[in-house]
Amino acid sequence: MKQLLSIMVVVFFIPFSLMAQTKPKAKPPTQKEMEQMMKEAKKMMGELSEEDKRMMDSLGIKMPDFKNMPKVSDKQLAQAWEDENRVVPKRDAARIATITKGVTDARMETYIATIQKKMMTTLDAGLIKMGDKVFSYFQSKSNNSAEAGNMAAALWIIDKPQMAMYVLGKVVANDPTNTDNLSNYAAMLSMLSGEHLAIPVLDNLNAKFPGNSTILNNLGQAWLGLGELLKAEEYLNKALVLYPLHPQANMAKAAIAESKGNKEKAKDAIKKSMQHAYTQEKEEKLAKLGEKVLYTQYLLPPRRKTDVLNLDGFRSPYFPTTARGCINAEIEWKTFYEQIDEKITSLSKFRENAEDAAMKGKEERMNENLAFIKSAKANPGVGGQMLVVPMYAIRATKKLKATLDLMQRKMEAYNSRLALYTQESLQLKKAYDEEMKKLRKEDEAQTGDHRTNEAYCPKYRVATDKYLKDINGKLQALYLDALTLKKEMINESAHYALYMMWPDEFQVAKYDYQIEWLNFLKKGFGAPAYGSGFPFVSITLNEYSCNNDFKDEPGLTKLQKFDDVHCEYHSKLDWEFMKISHDCSRMTTEIDVDFFEYTRKDDFERAEGDTYVSSTIKISAKKKLGTDKDLGPVKIGAEAGVGVEIERDRKGTKEVTIVGGCKCYSNYGCS
Repeated sequence: MKQLLSIMVVVFFIPFSLMAQTKPKAKPPTQKEMEQMMKEAKKMMGELSEEDKRMMDSLGIKMPDFKNMPKVSDKQLAQAWEDENRVVPKRDAARIATITKGVTDARMETYIATIQKKMMTTLDAGLIKMGDKVFSYFQSKSNNSAEAGNMAAALWIIDKPQMAMYVLGKVVANDPTNTDNLSNYAAMLSMLSGEHLAIPVLDNLNAKFPGNSTILNNLGQAWLGLGELLKAEEYLNKALVLYPLHPQANMAKAAIAESKGNKEKAKDAIKKSMQHAYTQEKEEKLAKLGEKVLYTQYLLPPRRKTDVLNLDGFRSPYFPTTARGCINAEIEWKTFYEQIDEKITSLSKFRENAEDAAMKGKEERMNENLAFIKSAKANPGVGGQMLVVPMYAIRATKKLKATLDLMQRKMEAYNSRLALYTQESLQLKKAYDEEMKKLRKEDEAQTGDHRTNEAYCPKYRVATDKYLKDINGKLQALYLDALTLKKEMINESAHYALYMMWPDEFQVAKYDYQIEWLNFLKKGFGAPAYGSGFPFVSITLNEYSCNNDFKDEPGLTKLQKFDDVHCEYHSKLDWEFMKISHDCSRMTTEIDVDFFEYTRKDDFERAEGDTYVSSTIKISAKKKLGTDKDLGPVKIGAEAGVGVEIERDRKGTKEVTIVGGCKCYSNYGCS
């Protein structure tokens, strides 16, 4: 009955989308309600303009056929509703009854051949033809079945699941003794609705390698897919004893707990899974259970540098605390401003070029997405995903928001200090004006014929120096604190922008950050300039120097250079025929074989287990399945004990993790 409801969701795509803001119904729709909804949908479709219809067609949205709608009863609707809203699958007694018992090593080749024969009746003829070519190519390029199996498993990463399973099945049938390939084949069967076919293979492997978390998890997942909860929990619990943060096993445990009404246990299991790897689906699941994810749980690759733009390298001129110092400070600040303005002009030109490149990149991505839509329309069911946002964008955006919220609280505290300073500065200015008024009166009274005519300049200077020391000393402290806050804001924004933006977009943002910082160096957060044009209080009357020979030349501040902010997170998986590279915001997959070339950039979610920076990993077949803590449902062996695990559900590839030979199971613990 799941198929029935899926068809109806497509048919009523438009009205359902319009009702997305309303509260979902707590009970299934009746036949009468469905008929009414169909009438509304038909009416809305009739109101669409020809231009709207052409646009929908270009996006691959087919117009529903209201003439041949299936008739469904209230009972069928209720059953479809129940099936669609199940937390765990209903027990499938029919498939459980077909599970083959006692598939020994001697029977394995025949068993795999039988599955392959059945599979060929369900696959497209073109896929089978291409799969045979791929298998032949792998055989010609690999030295053994392990390498061929790794190549076949690599197809899983690029969302070619049926091709991967078919080709790997041929590899396994050719050499059923390779346990790594058998494990991967069983995992693929489970995730493509063949749980009942996978269990005999997994039972065989479990007998050989007891205590292997990969096999135990996959057995648990297979039994869960068949709705056999007791057996599923038995295997999942064993996997979690070996590795408490196992991502897939914990998510399965969460589903079972939720189905039993134990929301707290379900939330705890999801949070444990997220400690290994974050995905948006896990966060959405937690939200449905009534819990928000803390920003600290949004994992990203480790940061290598806190001051990514070298903002610490910029040193503004000093704030003068004497009358003589004001004369020199003004000269130095004027030169400093000229340097800033020249740099801003230069950066603005670079920004214009970067913006042009970003516009071209945006257009290129749009064309790629349109091509993907057309391809998906022409080849329904073919794997792949659109380039909507960079792979880490959602996590990075949320972490940045949390960081900026914290910065906002710091700013509020800073503004309180600034307000107090403003009040205090008025009092200091008032006291200074009164002192200078008093001194001028005294000076006037003793100046003239037959009077003392004492030089009062030193007294003016003493009063001025005291005032400048009090007011500029505190103002400079505020200015420097403002720079610290602004530096943190810009660096945090620049760091997360690496994961939120495409590289060409980030180049524009980088110049914006630099220009923003240079402008900020002039004054900070609203520090009063008292009409001098500088961020400090300036007293520039020459007489206060009291020395015409005063030649204290300023040591001019040279404007520093920004560091070039670029992605420091790079990882590359290199097969002979395929390369997959990760660079902060994007993932690029390239395939080049004799008869098949494929290049595409993906943004699908992946785990953060890859801690390698600027490294290249050659995939080969040196790692064998053993009793160590193998983590993923699909594994690829690699040199130096490094392995690649791939997690995929029916919607596509979700996680690709590099597992280090140091037996590291945390995200950033390997070295």
